[in-house]
Amino acid sequence: MTPTVADGMTTIPEYPACAAETDLGDRPPVRATDLWPGASATGGRGTEVRARPGVPCREVPAPVPDCSLPVFGWSSSTNEELLGWTGADRVVSGLAGARVAAASDPGQGSLVVDYVQLRFRRGDPRLAGTRTHLEDAMRRCGGGRPGALGGVRGFVATQDSLTGADSVRTVLVSDADHLVWLALDGGAWSSTSTERAVRRTLEQLGAY
Repeated sequence: MTPTVADGMTTIPEYPACAAETDLGDRPPVRATDLWPGASATGGRGTEVRARPGVPCREVPAPVPDCSLPVFGWSSSTNEELLGWTGADRVVSGLAGARVAAASDPGQGSLVVDYVQLRFRRGDPRLAGTRTHLEDAMRRCGGGRPGALGGVRGFVATQDSLTGADSVRTVLVSDADHLVWLALDGGAWSSTSTERAVRRTLEQLGAY
């Protein structure tokens, strides 16, 4: 079957029947130009996975964190597996990045926000269970603790950088029906850019 393209979005029909994955193309929920106005170069991508009504994904155990993997939850779970062990109805994930300063090391002049949003049915107890699992992984692998990033309270930790720059700062925040994990990579962060990126990313995900 050939993927269909409409309005910059590509649906990937090969995805298993319990979930539908959409590449958000040039319309990701978090836009780098909103996070870093005036940056010389920006980019990003986003993917949405929704559980199909009446076709629940097979429940699987939450993965054991692998502290050598500097990614969300220190786990290589696919989006479908993520739906299976969290019970979420929707997963939105992606990144936004910008080049804001000249440097011999590309990582030192760049800013990158990785994000994962899990949405649950309101009142679903699996949200609390997922939060506990993720906080345990953050505590085990990244020195996780209650704290704040960019002025936003949550559960914070650090990871190794994929760009070779400073350590990645992460935060997990929750609400009545969703969890959001953010990771800030790159070596050109200031307190002002950190606060803007965290708050604008959460605003844009909340509006999506």
